[in-house]
Amino acid sequence: MQGPPVPEPAVAVGEDPRTYARLMSAVYDATMSGSRAPARPRTVIGESWQRMMAKGIDPDSRTPPVVETGGLDMLRQSSGLMSVLDELSRGLESLVAEGDNILVVADAGGRVLWRLGSPAVLGNADRLGFIEGANWGENAVGTNAIGTALASHRAVQVFSAEHFMRSHHSWTCAGAPIRDPRTGQVIGVVDVSGPAATVHPTTVALVDAVARLAESQLREQHDHTLNRLRDVVGQQDPVVQGK
Repeated sequence: MQGPPVPEPAVAVGEDPRTYARLMSAVYDATMSGSRAPARPRTVIGESWQRMMAKGIDPDSRTPPVVETGGLDMLRQSSGLMSVLDELSRGLESLVAEGDNILVVADAGGRVLWRLGSPAVLGNADRLGFIEGANWGENAVGTNAIGTALASHRAVQVFSAEHFMRSHHSWTCAGAPIRDPRTGQVIGVVDVSGPAATVHPTTVALVDAVARLAESQLREQHDHTLNRLRDVVGQQDPVVQGK
């Protein structure tokens, strides 16, 4: 059985992020204007851009995403992710500790449920509308690690002008889907976001690895619950007791 694809960094090891950012900016401008681009974006990015253009999403829109604040607690409770929050924050604290990045957990609809980070970077995120309760799916804010991970069902790193919205070009993000081990369905995304200058080729692999650890914890919790239920049934069923 073939496993999930190996996460692809936006900027390869040894590649200059500034050089890649300049190239992607030229590719982005040409693509959005309909002229000939000097290179092609990475496949996962190009496919996302095509989805956005097909839906007529404006790359220069500054309309903030829709925010659901009233039902946020209910969304958190029903997400199936509360029990792995500690696992996610522990696994990624090294990326958040220095204060440049924020850790974000979103549900299967791309809605931001939790954020963790320094006041400075949270303030920068606030200005983008990247706040708890905000819809960060592709249809809401274009190509980004949360929405594109959900659309592609794989870990994704998005850097600078790879974002569809021009207002997001000063950011980089890496997101990985989290699946329910019982059904295989994606139930959310874990994401690390920060200023574009913080891009690193290992970030997306680390985020993906932590998402897999969270899935393992969900499986252990499910197995533990099943075993407890079996014990309860065994104690109550006289047929079972008589064996």
